[in-house]
Amino acid sequence: MTAAALADGQTVHDALAVPTAEEAVRQNEIWTLKRKLAEEIAPELRRHYETEIVPRHVAEHGAPPADRRVIASLMAPDPRMRLFSALRRRSQEQMWDLVLTSASRQLDRILDLAAGASAAPGSLDLDPALEIPRYLRAVDIHCMPTGYYREFADDDVTAGALYDRGVYVYAGGQLGGLNDDKGWSVIRGYLDRRRPGWTPARILDMGCSVGHSTIPYTLRYPAAEVYAIDVAAPMLRYARARAAALGAPVHFAQRDATATGYPDASFDLVVSHILLHETSVKAVQQVLSESYRLLRPGGLMIHAEYPPFDTMDPFAQFLVEWDTTNNNEPFWSKVRTLDLVAMAATAGFDPATVHRELIPTGRRLTTGQSGSTSGGGRMQVLAASR
Repeated sequence: MTAAALADGQTVHDALAVPTAEEAVRQNEIWTLKRKLAEEIAPELRRHYETEIVPRHVAEHGAPPADRRVIASLMAPDPRMRLFSALRRRSQEQMWDLVLTSASRQLDRILDLAAGASAAPGSLDLDPALEIPRYLRAVDIHCMPTGYYREFADDDVTAGALYDRGVYVYAGGQLGGLNDDKGWSVIRGYLDRRRPGWTPARILDMGCSVGHSTIPYTLRYPAAEVYAIDVAAPMLRYARARAAALGAPVHFAQRDATATGYPDASFDLVVSHILLHETSVKAVQQVLSESYRLLRPGGLMIHAEYPPFDTMDPFAQFLVEWDTTNNNEPFWSKVRTLDLVAMAATAGFDPATVHRELIPTGRRLTTGQSGSTSGGGRMQVLAASR
């Protein structure tokens, strides 16, 4: 039986903040604007840069711009870039405002659903004493007005409800009806190819948010115990309600991926999906070390991220870096310059087992803030075996 879907393709489940017809029209106007910026205006900016900015720079300096930072200094005063930047930022802010209006209207219903999810398979373990890392407290990531962790009522789920619908609008539906493309891309693009027939018994998803990428593991490995952690309680409460609505038995817990508290050698597979770019250099190293500690002999670590800068030309890097300063993504650029293979070796993994590769995503992503969702149909996978 095919699940019901909204007119824009998002799969409907009981926890979803379903927009009214009017709300959907307004949200889809933002969707359309984001698509136009990404698919029409960004390529025109590149053409302008290549045909006007570069020749002028060569005439003055004898060489094209050296890197993304030089390009940024040249493009910043350009009227085309200023308008493009203003529209991108405003579209992001307005998107969240519109989805928040819809989610707030349905908050009591979603709160009741979350409260009743305790009887469903799986579990939820919260730790009110857990310290929220500074890198999440410093800014509202992605300009999401609630942040990931703030609570505005007892047992709040606002951030999760906002994130579930907001991500779908943000990506223009290209993460799939359940926003689960990243999880399925790792499974189909890496695990099924590299470890065909493997059946991990215990799986941990680090930085799970609302479980978009977690649930595919319950479907691909139905006999496995699947655990998912995040530091944000409102996201986890919503994740639990969402998983219950979808019939997925996930054990959610409020824990920091840098120090989870789980016993040594307690998982066969440790994964994350675009977690690393929300952290810091220090935290990335700690996450890799914790992954090593948690794995059983023969276990596998996979951290999926967007492609590094060394796979992009300087202008593409410049467009990606826009998010670092304009979309509240402080670590968005830095993570793309890290030698993750070396960091995994420092964490304890045998260098012979560590590798990085690009895998195809299930859907080609074209509508995010950076002229694309910065993958261009690919994701970077850092993998290592214990």
